[in-house]
Amino acid sequence: MKTEAELPDYTKRFIENDRMGSTMGARFVSLSLTECIYEYDVSENHFNPNRILHGGALYSVMDSAQGMFVHAILDEPFKAAATGTSTIRYLAPVKQGTVRIVTVLKEKKDRKIFVNSKAYDGSGVLVADLEEIWIAIYK
Repeated sequence: MKTEAELPDYTKRFIENDRMGSTMGARFVSLSLTECIYEYDVSENHFNPNRILHGGALYSVMDSAQGMFVHAILDEPFKAAATGTSTIRYLAPVKQGTVRIVTVLKEKKDRKIFVNSKAYDGSGVLVADLEEIWIAIYK
């Protein structure tokens, strides 16, 4: 696990290498050892044919937020982690604005890291809930 003092350098490296998140237009807001906050400005380029945000676009941004958080809290001797399973619940359509993603740790058990992310629209409405189990791996 990183220390609070190490988080600024880690954050800088993560942002420089977060190709999927940056491609989607997501951005880092804050990171601590208990929570990660990301934001994403909804883009019509990511709409489905029904003119609402494609679920895959929202999932990708939420998964990137979890990746930032998981790698910040990863314990030695592990150097990396990968998404093992994910369950997403889409709760409301998103058509515009900024989505805020709040990610927290639920539990660590051996190599498994259980993480939850909640996505809120600009009005504070919960639009998606993502539960993932990350698997810590050696690198």
